[in-house]
Parts: sequence; structure tokens; C-alpha cells
Amino acid sequence: MLPKQENYQAARQMAVAGLLKSNLQERAAQCGGWYEPGPRDEARIGVRYLGRELYLSFPGGTFETGNEEGPIPLREEILILHYLGKGGGTPLAERWVSFSEIPGGTFYHSVFRMRCQSPLIKFFGEEPENLLSMAEEVQGEPLKFGDVGVKIQAFPFVPLALVLWRGDAEFPAEGSILFDASVSEYLPVEDAVILAETVVWKLIKAKSKEHRA
Repeated sequence: MLPKQENYQAARQMAVAGLLKSNLQERAAQCGGWYEPGPRDEARIGVRYLGRELYLSFPGGTFETGNEEGPIPLREEILILHYLGKGGGTPLAERWVSFSEIPGGTFYHSVFRMRCQSPLIKFFGEEPENLLSMAEEVQGEPLKFGDVGVKIQAFPFVPLALVLWRGDAEFPAEGSILFDASVSEYLPVEDAVILAETVVWKLIKAKSKEHRA
């Protein structure tokens, strides 16, 4: 089962404790981030996440964002902590794979389809061009996949590809979310679900906001 809301705080505490036991400078370097030492055993790790520059301060394990950016939801904090804790500096494979091709992905495939792919198709399948403009919210860029595709750099070593195919009178619209083949070196499979779901719903919310404007 994927983590329940009531377990998020405990998961966050465990992730911070794990990082405190590691070499923070090494952790930052192996995840494509940067390290800033401070006074009295204080330090910060900086990392880019969905186009945002974030800082994680130690020993408290608190996140800092830009003045005009809101706080990071707890579930996303855990996602970032897990990325920083697991990443080992493995280069990108430069090869896209489906979720079911990730180690352990077959077990979670139905969850992934329901929580990630289905919403992508539901909200963008009829007008896939909207995906391109909404992806700019997270600094996404066009990708020559399907009828419409975008590449979103979630973390320095974790890109996602969101791909849509238009429907017609015979076939409904279809969509896919792809990962670099190295993703399991940086995120557990459960977190790959959460990351894809987070990205899709950020785009959906951006689309809804634009339509209300």
C-alpha cells in the first residue's frame, strides 16, 4: 500500500534522520544539488525541484523557498527528502521506459494508471495542446513523442515525459507517462507514483486556474 496521510509526518522525520547520518555534502553532489556549510554545525542543501530552487536546512530539516513561492506540501517534502537520501550519482540512461518497466512497477501499475495516467487523459486528452502551455508552469519543454509530448525535469536526475495521442471517432484519446530508465536509482517505485501524480495534478490545477481567469 502507498503511504497514508497520517503516516507522512513520521516518514518525514525518518527521512531527515537518515540524511543527518549521511555526508550531506556527498548527498548534495550525488543528487545534482549543492551544499552550503554554516556556523555551529549548520548546513544547507540546495536542489531544483519542478523548476523551483529549494533549500533544506540542517540539523532542523526545514525547507526554504523563494519569497514569492508558497510552502511545499508535506507529501512533496518527503518526496524531495527521499530523492536526496537515495540518489547515488548514477548518470541518466537517456532511455525512456514505461512505469511497468521500472523494478516493482508491475505491482503498482493499476494504482499508477488510476492516479496518474487517467487524470492526464481526462483533463488533457480532448485538447492535448493545452499540455504544452500548462507545462510551462514547471519549466517543461516540448518533446517529439505522440501527438503532443512534454519533458518535465522534476529533479536534476529525474525527468518525466508526458505524452498524449488524440482520440477520433474510432479510438479514445490515450496518454502515457514515461521515466528515464535510471529512475529507480533515485526514487523508490512508490515515490515514482507520487511524483507523477503530483506533476499531473499541478498541470490540471494550472489549467483550471487559467480557465477561471
